[in-house]
Amino acid sequence: MKQIFCVVILTLGVGCITANSSAAAGSEKLTRMLQVSTLSLLKEGNVRFVEGKSIHPNQEISRRAELAAAGQEPSATILACSDSREPVELIFDRGAGDLFVVRVEGNVAGLSELATMEYGVVHLGTPLLIVMGHSECGAVTAAVKGAELRGHLPSLISLIKPAAEKAKNRGTEEECVPRAIELNVWQQVENIFAKSALIREFAAAGKVQIVGAVYDIATGKVQWLGQHPEIDRLLADAKTETKSHEESEARVSNPQASEPVKSSAPANAEADVSQTPTHAEPAHAQAQYPSAHIEAVRAVKTEEAEAALGHAPIQTAAAHKASPH
Repeated sequence: MKQIFCVVILTLGVGCITANSSAAAGSEKLTRMLQVSTLSLLKEGNVRFVEGKSIHPNQEISRRAELAAAGQEPSATILACSDSREPVELIFDRGAGDLFVVRVEGNVAGLSELATMEYGVVHLGTPLLIVMGHSECGAVTAAVKGAELRGHLPSLISLIKPAAEKAKNRGTEEECVPRAIELNVWQQVENIFAKSALIREFAAAGKVQIVGAVYDIATGKVQWLGQHPEIDRLLADAKTETKSHEESEARVSNPQASEPVKSSAPANAEADVSQTPTHAEPAHAQAQYPSAHIEAVRAVKTEEAEAALGHAPIQTAAAHKASPH
């Protein structure tokens, strides 16, 4: 009987592990599909904008009412410059509730911007984070030329200076500012990884993909830079940091785990499980994957996702509930 009982427990355990693994794999696949389809929608929208064929989606009165009642489920978080020549929603031909936009001079990742991006990525569950610079950027130009600045501008420009210094050491002076604009995109991506533990954790888990871009204010075209040239290193560092953080939290929540257990019971005595102290799971372990992230599928048009992915239509959460299967 004991052998049968053990086999049943073992089988159930394996079944739970398999189910959890399958669920995790399904979630990762869905996230990847969302990342690809969202990026495809933005690229297509920019093409329409450049050609003067924008369709201005999600700008109806009914859309505003829908968002007011149901809340927002944007499909991407975008860090962009506050330059008035860079109207983000227009550039991608999107409408209300489609994009979570963070705008600041020089598209820098300062503390306020990091907090706002964390809200978009973690709370709203956007699977895509885009850092977008633009041509003729005044902030980058000031950093390159060492312009005399007043007020709070010096602290903002200090976040761009590392990119400006790198640009000065490469190529001609004429190419310096355009080169610095692109390098500043990567500088801010590095700042995000270095200063935001939350986004770093989500990136390491594949829950968000960070992509660079540069907008041309003359042509309206977005140059897509892809992921950071050293993304593998950044992700590896992020995973190491996440693991270290988890171990640290585990030690804090269960300090006895790192100390030798002292017991007066005989060596062959069975442990009393009922007396084993229980400890709360670390906060990050309790946190569930944002429901908004899964529900964001509704923001992706099925036919557009099919064209982008070459897969069967993505079934929305609502459609899944209605399905007889």
